[in-house]
Amino acid sequence: MESVKSSLALALLALAGPLAADDRIGDAWSDARNPIVGIFGGARLDLWSLQPVTRPEPPGNAGTTPIDRFVLASGRKIGPEADRRTLARRLYFDLTGLPPTPGDVEAFLADAGPDAYARLVERLLASPRYGEHWTRQWLDIVRYSDSNGFDWDEFRPLAWKFRDYVVRSLNADKPVDRFIVEQLAGDELLAGAPAGEAERDLLLATGFLRLGPFDNSNALFNEQERGRAELMNDLVETTGSAFLGLTFNCCRCHDHKFDPLSHADYYRTRAIFEPLGFADDLPVDLAEKQAPLRAEHARLDAELKPLYDELETLKQLETPDETRKARREALAKQCAELEAAKPKFEHALVATDKRDGTPVTHVLYQGDYREPRAAVDPGLPSILDPNPLAPAVPANPGSTGRRLALARWITAPENPLTARVFVNRVWQEYFGTGLVATPNDFGFSGARPSDPALLDWLASEFTSGGWSLKALHRLIVGSAAYRQEGRDPKRLTAEQLRDALLFVSGTLTDRDGGPPVWPELPADVLQANPAFLDDNETKTKGWYPSPPEDQNARSLFLVRKRNLRVPFFETFDLPENMVSCGRRDTSTVAPQAFSLLNGPLAVGAARSLAARATAAAGEDAGSLIDHAFALAFQRGPDPGERAACRKFLETRTPLEFCRSLLNTNEFLYID
Repeated sequence: MESVKSSLALALLALAGPLAADDRIGDAWSDARNPIVGIFGGARLDLWSLQPVTRPEPPGNAGTTPIDRFVLASGRKIGPEADRRTLARRLYFDLTGLPPTPGDVEAFLADAGPDAYARLVERLLASPRYGEHWTRQWLDIVRYSDSNGFDWDEFRPLAWKFRDYVVRSLNADKPVDRFIVEQLAGDELLAGAPAGEAERDLLLATGFLRLGPFDNSNALFNEQERGRAELMNDLVETTGSAFLGLTFNCCRCHDHKFDPLSHADYYRTRAIFEPLGFADDLPVDLAEKQAPLRAEHARLDAELKPLYDELETLKQLETPDETRKARREALAKQCAELEAAKPKFEHALVATDKRDGTPVTHVLYQGDYREPRAAVDPGLPSILDPNPLAPAVPANPGSTGRRLALARWITAPENPLTARVFVNRVWQEYFGTGLVATPNDFGFSGARPSDPALLDWLASEFTSGGWSLKALHRLIVGSAAYRQEGRDPKRLTAEQLRDALLFVSGTLTDRDGGPPVWPELPADVLQANPAFLDDNETKTKGWYPSPPEDQNARSLFLVRKRNLRVPFFETFDLPENMVSCGRRDTSTVAPQAFSLLNGPLAVGAARSLAARATAAAGEDAGSLIDHAFALAFQRGPDPGERAACRKFLETRTPLEFCRSLLNTNEFLYID
């Protein structure tokens, strides 16, 4: 019955024809003509996340931070401040994803200035490692992968350019509203070839539109329409989850079972993306470089034209003699050499609209691409605005402006969702659980905010402060709620744990972006994957380890395939990347202990850590213990620990001693 009502409401809206400014249908709270009212009646209109963001006054004592005033007013207690060594480790891991060095902690302990903590925060926010760490969370949300997925799971050799775009954007503290607009519609902000790196990033940002799973084999089976439908579904659902915290996937086949979203809303959103096409042939070189490249191409094309003309004439001869045959072979070789001499343009994983021939979008019965029903115009969630979307005027005259209009609506100050969703994601990274415990679902079936006033204050502060992510970090880490002792410990993520093992052992290598690093994989893993055993001539299906000297790069730069996760990462809960991941699971299972005690990564790190400590300590066991503790934990052992370690070293090697340190909760968790 609901789907019938949805179609009826949609048809009535379509029959109304173009609306005058004073005939536009209003939102569902103010206009009974709104289709959502027709479908659900007066129900579902009280969803908290669709109410306007308020700016409540922080309650209580003005002598504390606003965050702390909200926390205390909600009845929660804030304990005393943690010791400085704990705070240093907490800040380093939370802001850069890496532990501090012993020297870093010693310098902070020795800094008696009243602003020592604030200065440490600023130094970490200015570190390139900051952007690398926080990029990890965003890549989870936007389902980043270096491969296509499906049976072949082919490698995407250019996806890394989007990853590096995110790192640059976060390190530069690009306003988040701009960051969002660029990913949804960066190409529509660009009139021609990019004049500088900032404009080039507008193209690279559209990699977001290409990151979802894509079946390269669909053309072989004449299933292009199915592949196109899957691409559109991914864009609608990821946009809803990542930016709006709405579960659009629930209304692909019918009106949403819980939230005020209609079946038609899904396809109104799809219509925004309908003109989109892959732009693999669009150069991303700067304009100043493209001009000479195009000139050289034109020169070589002029040289090639008479050769191709002569070759075509010779091909048309029915019985060429040996002289003509030899000439034809020589021409073919000469043409191939000239083609090979053409300088290469730089490309990336880019998407842009194809204005000509944009297909009409239809509501699909039960989500089946073979069952089209009523046509729909591009539009936003009907509860907020059921009218057809007015496209923006793009700088790129070849585009439609639909995605730019969507991006500007998503980041508009009056949008009740986007800022709430984003600040909640950041809060979750610090405290383990967001103010809304379901970060990708702000609907009726999701969790309610544990502190609605604090969530709205953070969202309003975020937007009024220019959408600065670094300013949001300062607010949170500056609060007593963050600095207190006795917080629930947080386990390191899979990437943090691997990076920490390499960092304390002195083997982590610096890397400034670039193509992904391929680690070694166990033979049994390689042999169990059919794609690896059936590679193609372009070598996009196999697994090709990088040189050993490159493999200790930070985990962010390791290849991320869809159908195979590096075993160490999988053991420590690396999520799948077929869909947006709003929050990672944290499990405690036996393979984790085995991996840290006996796995090649952990054993190698322990061996290097033992070598570092031994080189500094010489033959003195006490000094060895001190150096190993300092490197692993950034502190010295207490008397009981020292005695236990001395006794252990009477019968065990420094390697075994360091393996035991790297298997402690203190190494695995952040206090």
